[in-house]
Amino acid sequence: MPRRAEGGTPGPPRAAPSRLVVPAYFHPAADPGGWEWLAEHAASVRLVILNVASGPGAGPEPAFQAVTERLRGAGVRVVGYVDTDYGRRPVPYVTASFGRYQRWYGVHGVCLDRAAAGAPELGYYAVLAARVREMGARAVFFNHGVYPLEGYAEHADLLGTFEGPWHAYQRATVPSWAARWPPEKFYHVVYAVPPERFDDVARLASRRGAASVYITDRDGANPYDRLPAEAWD
Repeated sequence: MPRRAEGGTPGPPRAAPSRLVVPAYFHPAADPGGWEWLAEHAASVRLVILNVASGPGAGPEPAFQAVTERLRGAGVRVVGYVDTDYGRRPVPYVTASFGRYQRWYGVHGVCLDRAAAGAPELGYYAVLAARVREMGARAVFFNHGVYPLEGYAEHADLLGTFEGPWHAYQRATVPSWAARWPPEKFYHVVYAVPPERFDDVARLASRRGAASVYITDRDGANPYDRLPAEAWD
């Protein structure tokens, strides 16, 4: 796939990383070329995380409905973002939010963000996973940002086990239990990456047993406010 330069202009090809899980935390009007890029490169995209307003918002938004329909038509699976506040959100709040994503945007599954990682909250996430699957979720994603207790892997299709800047990723470690699960179980997010190091991050993620990644040169309070100036191949 071509590199995406600022403004959506293709550039020279890059070496292919693992499949992408993309936190699309931006309005279609802010980066329309980014949404189109995702549809055009569906083969490299495992999931797109739809985050309308730190959740599904108060009502359906036509701009997001249009881009999610475009992604589905291209074969890209879209999951809805729900903040679980480390196990403090009531289960009905989470399931109701997922239900709104289903009705308004036809999502494939759910990204349960700010997921706890310890033993006390494991039962809460087991219940959540079961409930959303009963509602029709075909992909359940716990985004911890760190490696959790191994029991979480039994309930989710995907675990987000690293989220941080490139300088921290170089020193990150992987617990021994992760080797008991396939690479498709794990996802790493690395931001503030110099564009010339994108390939290094992809190789390092692969060596650490993570088959899904998100790599961006963006930084700050929301590194996911648009796709990186130089996207992936």
